[in-house]
Amino acid sequence: MHFKILAVGDVHGYKYLPLFRASVSSLLNIQPKLIIFAGDMVDEGNVLELRPIVNIVTRKFSNIKIIAVFGNEEYHELEDRFIKEYPEILWLNDSYTIVDINGVKLGIVGSRGSLERLTFWQRRNKPELEKVYKERPLKIKEMLLKLKTMSDVTILVTHYAPTFITVYGEPFKVYPYMGSRDFEKVIKEAKPNIVIHAHAHNSRVVEASIGLSKIYNVSLPARKGVTLIDINVIK
Repeated sequence: MHFKILAVGDVHGYKYLPLFRASVSSLLNIQPKLIIFAGDMVDEGNVLELRPIVNIVTRKFSNIKIIAVFGNEEYHELEDRFIKEYPEILWLNDSYTIVDINGVKLGIVGSRGSLERLTFWQRRNKPELEKVYKERPLKIKEMLLKLKTMSDVTILVTHYAPTFITVYGEPFKVYPYMGSRDFEKVIKEAKPNIVIHAHAHNSRVVEASIGLSKIYNVSLPARKGVTLIDINVIK
């Protein structure tokens, strides 16, 4: 069984909307079976900015399922508003789902991910995130291991980078604010087939592997377009 999923992050609302629209429009004779939003789809918590993005993909691809994680621009306190405003999206927030595509079960775990160092704003306003970021990788690993027994393909989706390999190109001093290498251990031990993240706009290495796990940085500014990921399963 072979099909494609479409993944993208960091549209940042109207900032990169023209690029997003052009990239989706350029996909000819392609019908992905699933769309994944990897966070920062809006800018500064503007909930309504997501509507034109959703409209672009749903008009291009009929009956398409959308799964999303929150990024740092989808503010914590606005999560319920995003969920209410966009019921057509399945939001994963340190949670998982199983999607059946033509008999192939995709087990998908979604999370914001973790940072190695709190941002200045987080230190002042949400210092409790330091504990969350330390505990989150173990929680995600347990979900992935559970899904391995229930799925044909396991996929980890985070906004923050789960490795610094696909951050290369960003200034070295900002790496701790891009993601967390604690997730590299998760990937090595839980062995998801595919790992998807965003957040690193300036990365020059947008694909890599950790063991047999393929890592995709799907940041729209880094890719200059959306990302198509091949799923191949022998059943």
